[in-house]
Amino acid sequence: MSRVAIAGAGHVGLVYAGGLADLGHTIRVIDVDRSRVALLRRGSLGFFEPGLGDLLRRGMRRRRITFTTSYADALHGAEFVFVCVPTPSTSDGSLDDSMLRGAFDLIRRHRGEPSPVVVNKSTVPVGTGDLAAQLFSDLGMSVVSNPEFLSEGRALEDFYHPSRIVLGSRDRAAADAVRRLYAGIRAPVVYTDNATAEFSKLAANAFLATKVSFANSVAKLSGRVGADVDALTHILSLDPRIGQGHLRAGLGFGGSCLPKDVAAVEHLARRHGADPGLFTAVTRVNVDQRSQVVDLLVARYGSLAGRRVAILGVAYKPGTDDVRDAPAVALGQQLLALHAEVAVYDPAAHAVIRADGIRARQARSAFGAARGADAIVFATEWPELAGLDLPRLRRVMRGDVLIDGRGLIHPSLAKEAGFDYFGFGRVGRPPD
Repeated sequence: MSRVAIAGAGHVGLVYAGGLADLGHTIRVIDVDRSRVALLRRGSLGFFEPGLGDLLRRGMRRRRITFTTSYADALHGAEFVFVCVPTPSTSDGSLDDSMLRGAFDLIRRHRGEPSPVVVNKSTVPVGTGDLAAQLFSDLGMSVVSNPEFLSEGRALEDFYHPSRIVLGSRDRAAADAVRRLYAGIRAPVVYTDNATAEFSKLAANAFLATKVSFANSVAKLSGRVGADVDALTHILSLDPRIGQGHLRAGLGFGGSCLPKDVAAVEHLARRHGADPGLFTAVTRVNVDQRSQVVDLLVARYGSLAGRRVAILGVAYKPGTDDVRDAPAVALGQQLLALHAEVAVYDPAAHAVIRADGIRARQARSAFGAARGADAIVFATEWPELAGLDLPRLRRVMRGDVLIDGRGLIHPSLAKEAGFDYFGFGRVGRPPD
């Protein structure tokens, strides 16, 4: 078993800390945020990811996982150092690699002997791996680009059952050594160069985002020609060349990865003189989805001043409390700017909503959010929301508008409960 240092105690770093420790490795997690390290030492995550807290606490009990703010302590005796620091978007869509460069500098200064293999898991500008290899070459250190393809809400499933393991490096022996860290995990392994490995993460997310915007584009057309988008996307998904994942119409994509990575690919295309039009259109369609809801409400009520709107689900997807670039947050901000009264409910994101200072009223239940509302918007596909008592929901409201942003509610059931239903291209065929 190996000794691994992990730089960055965010979502990616902690998933790999828990998973690699469970595989038998000894893990030291570094984070420069002292309060975050103190929280983790007490066994608290600070965010919601199913099963991860228990996995980390088990690793700590087995003395396989420790947390520190010291690079020197973490790197002492380490054979590998995983770099899992954030690379947020800049105003022009490029990735800010300042934290990554800072981590590389600290690794250079505090490496142990023999020097560890640097394993980059951060989403980075294409070409970073080759630059890092040059940065560490005088020390005899190898760099392996090993992008993560974790999905929030099911990150442990993705760790233990990945669709692929990508290893990009000029040093095949170092890449093989990283592969051995995942012994026991069955998945196709792709050996390639650094640039291809780095681009694979950006390209994968850009493609997933494109599927979402494609579904939303055909949903808009479906509504005009009388076709049902759910049936249509189901038919398309049965084609093995297309598949089901992300082919759903609704409020669009959000989170920390897809919007950022589409912007990064668009920036990369502009930088290298390629046509960025496809990626520009993907983002435009996504943003327009949120505005459709506002347009619908304005068409129905005219001024929204004093109108009450309940948003059910705030996290950008079920299974997480992440509200970064969530469609529900963007929609709520647009409604508040038009002086509507907004109430929100989310099963997991309540603490994050308070911490982010979102100005909407936060309710303790879906019914509490809907009480006295003129309209409700289903914005996250939580199973809890799909099973709501619709007649009861209608009774606590003042109005009757139900906007189904995630395809959770069958149109005919909503209409039976007394709702005026809007569903992004759903025409209400009888339920199965």
